[in-house]
Amino acid sequence: MLEKFEDFITDLKNNSFVKVREDNVEDNRELLEYRDAEGNFEEVYEEMKIKVPEKDWEYEDLGALSLDWDAVTDQSDEAYIWGGFQLHNFSSALSSPSDFWEPYNEGRRFWENNPQPEAEAIWKDFLPKLNYINGSGHGSDGTFGCILREEGVYPCPMYFYDSGIWFELNMTLEEYYNTMLQCKAVYYWQYFYIDTEEIVKKLGNFKPVFIEHGGQYLEGPHAFDDKLRDGTISTSVEGVLLQMKNIIKRFPKLFPDVDLAYFKERCDALEKALNK
Repeated sequence: MLEKFEDFITDLKNNSFVKVREDNVEDNRELLEYRDAEGNFEEVYEEMKIKVPEKDWEYEDLGALSLDWDAVTDQSDEAYIWGGFQLHNFSSALSSPSDFWEPYNEGRRFWENNPQPEAEAIWKDFLPKLNYINGSGHGSDGTFGCILREEGVYPCPMYFYDSGIWFELNMTLEEYYNTMLQCKAVYYWQYFYIDTEEIVKKLGNFKPVFIEHGGQYLEGPHAFDDKLRDGTISTSVEGVLLQMKNIIKRFPKLFPDVDLAYFKERCDALEKALNK
């Protein structure tokens, strides 16, 4: 798996249409010399009673990798596009305390602006069981790939967390990493693999911008804050659809090896579900 990530980063660095801002493959290789995978997963078992088979210890090798890429354009009708990741050490993701979600889910404003009685009732018990395996490499944008940790349960279910909302993913950890690479780790790639009806249900009324005391405020960092503020979009699901269309438009030039048939199918399905 580490070799797949290294090959992916090398291919991006050799792509004249994208700019790779940073990566630390060399640092990762140096850290591997000091890692004690067996000892780390023994601690995971002591903490969570989660027994990770030795064949999956390879995910520990990814723990120091980060990447940030973007692609500017000279065309006025083409939007900025970006991607990347910061990978969390796997054994730490399994056993360490989880607090990445607190800036998004603890505030009174979040629940008043986006009432979700069922979610609000369970978040204190549920969210601490989530821990991220990857965050954005492009700064704080509220998106995280996650595992759900239940004592004694392995493999762990996969989730995508986006600024206070979460979706279960129908894929294994290996499938998650492979799919991320196939999608060039582009921002919001996970939404192509989430049921469109669920996206609309959870995000169709989700408005990160709220009005308080006559002023406009944005709940947490958001990739489309400019479009939320100027009224181009009003809900998060509109931002998802906007990014899907952006990916489909930009990828043929940036990444001609990517077959967009599936992406187009999912984009069309979301637009139809949103317009019902």
